[in-house]
Amino acid sequence: MEQKSSGLFNVIVRFTNLQGAPLAGPQWSVEVVDEDPLRDDRLGMSSLNEQGEGRVFFSVADVASLDSPGERKPDLYFILKRDGREVFRTGVERDVDFEALDPVTGRPHDLTRDFGTIEVDIDP
Repeated sequence: MEQKSSGLFNVIVRFTNLQGAPLAGPQWSVEVVDEDPLRDDRLGMSSLNEQGEGRVFFSVADVASLDSPGERKPDLYFILKRDGREVFRTGVERDVDFEALDPVTGRPHDLTRDFGTIEVDIDP
């Protein structure tokens, strides 16, 4: 029998410019969005720390919506904002599985996904 997690999912993502400098400071933030057929679900927002890293926590209940009932594997993309305005949008990561089960324990591996560092052609 497959177990389903009821905990919070954690997304980590970092942004740098093309020279590797972190996009950091109070003007920078990232929004995590689940792409859906009719209306995308905004899952949360985070400011970027001194390493250009943002962390967003959300529940599986935030992923399911009227146009995607029962969805448990979101199609995630990230919107980088400066002073609240969109300056960059990533491609979509399809079917992100936060609940993949460990074949030995039968429990979820980890409810955190680190999407690494995204280089953006922009000045810090």
